[in-house]
Formats: sequence, structure tokens, C-alpha cells
Amino acid sequence: MKIKVLICLLLAMVSLATACTTSGPSPVPSSPGNLGGKKTNLIVFEADSLMVPFAQIQKEFEQANTTINVEIQAHGSIQVIRQVTELGQDVDVVAVADDSLIPMLMYQTMMPDGKPYANWDIMPATNELVLAYNPKSKYADEINASNWYQIISRPDVRLGFADPRMDSVGYRTLMAMKLAESYYGVDDIMENTIGKYFSMPITANEENGTSTIHVPELLEPTDNHMVLRGAHMELLALLESGDIDYTIDYKSTVIQDGLDYLELPPEINLGNVNYAQNYQKVVVKLDYQRFKTVNPVFQGLPIVYGMTIANNSKNKQAAIKFIQFVLGPEGQRIFQDCNQPELIPPECDNVSALPDPLKPLFH
Repeated sequence: MKIKVLICLLLAMVSLATACTTSGPSPVPSSPGNLGGKKTNLIVFEADSLMVPFAQIQKEFEQANTTINVEIQAHGSIQVIRQVTELGQDVDVVAVADDSLIPMLMYQTMMPDGKPYANWDIMPATNELVLAYNPKSKYADEINASNWYQIISRPDVRLGFADPRMDSVGYRTLMAMKLAESYYGVDDIMENTIGKYFSMPITANEENGTSTIHVPELLEPTDNHMVLRGAHMELLALLESGDIDYTIDYKSTVIQDGLDYLELPPEINLGNVNYAQNYQKVVVKLDYQRFKTVNPVFQGLPIVYGMTIANNSKNKQAAIKFIQFVLGPEGQRIFQDCNQPELIPPECDNVSALPDPLKPLFH
């Protein structure tokens, strides 16, 4: 993110009036009914593409709920869930940039008491992939919708790539590159842009019309063309500083950072439900056991965000209030101000399992 935005986020030096910025938690007085009382610490782990809207949601939610202190941590979406299911972190609300991760990794992973870490998934938002760059990026003056994949394949171009083992942008980038092959009629786009630039290449095989992309356990770039980072937000900072030339990222975060970008065709940008069947022609597999009990396979799908309350949450009532706020008019306004596309109306995969106060939102 821009340096000034990071400063705002970390130090909470700036408050937001009508525009969307990233401010940290604001100290608020105890409510009259809680004078001298202890506040509830609500722990929210978010996908890092939600940093900007959730920072403002945090601020306004705390102002409206003065007995609740919201603590937010941002990670790549896969890492968000690993913090809960594999690393044992105390988390109340989980919000990720790929809603399929919640049933895949939380429904199928059991807590010590034998119950799953989650059993419902709310879908509040969408997005799409774009190619981000800055005016000083190499060949920025000639890149267009017809040649972008050729330009980012050039050896003298530095391409930022989010680690698909940790971040949903990473495996979605691989999907987009593979889908681009059929769209442009070129067989080796994924290989020439990303796959061959690792000591253990990222490869793909095709069977019955479906391309399966294999991510090896070890990802070590072999030259300066490829810049790998664990979270896509790190790459946007490198893009702004000129340390990389291009990266694939979510449109919302690129706009929030004020960067230039090239729209990708809807057939490959994972942002158009009308092309859902086309997206399903690609899947990404991790060729090793990253999770103890689940071996995830990432299906090509339209980008939809997911949100749930962990079943081992220690602050369920506060978590319910937070989700009500996100889905309510205040949260939706903030999403709009931050160029984060909402899913209207929001959806839920298992309404009957929702806490009672959330059920009316889906009837």
C-alpha cells in the first residue's frame, strides 16, 4: 500500500470523514452501563484485500459498540484459516477472499472436541483480477488488452507473484494465466509468465477438458524476472516503489492504492458469474500436505468472499454484532466507499446453522 496509507493504518493518525482511508482502532470511552467495566476483545482475522474497508468498519463499529474492542490481523486467505485450524490462534471472526476455503478447510477440520471449526459461510462481497502496473513500469506505454501476456513474459520485466500456498491471489493468478491460453489461443502463457521461473516448475496437465495446475512444495525463483511474496499486498508496495513492473491483483485493492491497471477479459478475470463454467476448467493442487487433515484443491470459480464465526470463538455475541454491522447499511456503505464490490444480496450456504440473530438477514 502507499506509504502514507500504511502509516495511517499502523498509527491511526488520520480519521475518515466521508472518503475511505485506513485508520487503526480508535480509543472510545466505556458506555454509561459499563463504566469501569472490562471491554470485550473481538479478534478478527481478515484477508489482506479487506484491510481498507475493515479498518473503517472497525472504527465505526467501535464507535457504535463502545464495550467492544476490535483487534484485526490481516494475512493471505489460506494463512488466515491456518492460523485458526493449524496454529491454534484464538479467533472470533474469519473473513477470507475465497468463500470456498471455509467449507474446505474449516468444515473438514475438527476441533479437539470433535466438532468442525465452522459450519456456515456468509458471502458478502466479490471482486475481479486485473493487471496492475505504474507509469514507470517497463513497456507501460505499449501494453494493451492484446499483448499484456507477452509483455509480462519478457525476461527483463519483473513480475510480482503472490505465493499460491498462502494467498488466494496466487492460485487465482495461475488460473487466469491458464484460462488466457484458451482465450488467446496460445498454449504456453502460464509457463512463460510464471511456471518456468522456479527451480521446481509450476506445471499443468489436461484431462477431460480440465487443466490441473500443480504447485510444488518448494517455490524458489530462478532469476530476477520472478518476485515471490507471501501476501499480495506486499507486491503492491513493491509496485509503487518501482521494484517490480507488474502484478496480478484484485481490482479493489489496486484502486485503493491509486495504481494503474489493465482490465482483463471477463473470460479469465474470475469476476463474472456468466463465465463460471469456463472458470471451472482450471483447478490448482498443492503437491504436498500443507494441512494436517485436508489436501485442498482450489477450483476455478467466480471470486466471492467468505465470512464466518469460528465455533471455538470466545466472544460469539460480539462476533454476531460485528457481522450484522458488516452486512448492514453502514458496512455496505463502507464497502462502496472503498470500491469493494458487494454481493447483493449476501448469501449463506447453511442458513439453518446460523446464530438466530443472523438468520433474518437471509429470509
